[in-house]
Amino acid sequence: MEYYFITGSSFGIGKDLTEQILQKDNTHVYGFARHQTITHARYSHQTIDLSDLNEIKQFIFPEPSQMPTKMVLVNNAGIIGDINFVGRKSADKIIDTFVVNTITPSVLTNQFLKQFEKMENSEKIILNISSGAGRHPISAWADYCASKAAVDMYSEVFNEEQIYQESHSTHIFSIAPGIVDTNMQAEIRQSNEQKFPFHRTFVDYHKNNLLTPTHEVSERLLNIIENPANYQEVILDLRQL
Repeated sequence: MEYYFITGSSFGIGKDLTEQILQKDNTHVYGFARHQTITHARYSHQTIDLSDLNEIKQFIFPEPSQMPTKMVLVNNAGIIGDINFVGRKSADKIIDTFVVNTITPSVLTNQFLKQFEKMENSEKIILNISSGAGRHPISAWADYCASKAAVDMYSEVFNEEQIYQESHSTHIFSIAPGIVDTNMQAEIRQSNEQKFPFHRTFVDYHKNNLLTPTHEVSERLLNIIENPANYQEVILDLRQL
């Protein structure tokens, strides 16, 4: 049995990926989000606020009911945060952005390995959904860019540490999915153009049908999950694969 743990499973990439995984036999998906939008015999939902540090610190993954052949953690949940120039942002929104985008995936990755690293016969894969914004500065997105850049580095360090582990069976990737047709894109389009210099650019992405559908992103993520040895780099951009 293959077990998947996916944050942000209620909408966007997380929901589409969950639904595609459930089309395969011998899979079970655990979804973590504030809302449940999927009902399936092999889907288990845990309601959680991924911006709540107390909930995250106490988090424990459900134990598999059968011996797993594969265990996959997908740190998918993310928020754009306060779209505004530095010096004009909400302190609470800055904190929430780093908690959801950086601290939560870091803590969950740590807990995943802590709980499951001794399952040596189980292939383990971690996908951190990062962003091209973590690799290129975008005005008014300082928190988002920085929080995603931190995920990239965390993933690279994790990968480096594998040479010091007794078991080398954990693959990790930090993946920029591209410009995807999600609720986050809608939020960007609804932002104040006086506070975001590239507002018109993102409106035009939508207007000109340049947003990648979530099902295409999910298909590419599944290809990485099913063939991790084919990808030698930790930092990946789906648009270049």
